[in-house]
Amino acid sequence: MSEKIYVRMCERFTQWRATEPIEVDVEKLRKCEPPYEGNSHEELLQYLNDEVWNNYDWSDTNAEVYGEDEAYELMMDDVSLEEYSDTRDKYADEWIEVGVPNEEYRKTGRFESFADNMSKSDW
Repeated sequence: MSEKIYVRMCERFTQWRATEPIEVDVEKLRKCEPPYEGNSHEELLQYLNDEVWNNYDWSDTNAEVYGEDEAYELMMDDVSLEEYSDTRDKYADEWIEVGVPNEEYRKTGRFESFADNMSKSDW
């Protein structure tokens, strides 16, 4: 065991957040560059993903056809997410870890855990 040892409490939960709904004008998208040519929800989502959200110039290119403010809004570049569900209202996994701070352990909050009580049913 190292000279110094640390303990920390951990918590895991799930939180859902979303933007306010943004109306999509499919007929205007059909006139954009490149034009939307699909007919299903899945095709619309694919178009938005491929052509709008992954193309930084889309709103500038299509501002005249789609509307400058509307095109920028559709890109969801500067959005605010509001929480609509949080499992902490009902439950959360909590545990204690013993270990040491370690900058190389980024995925575990820069903490190297040597032992925890996460899976111990008799704690």
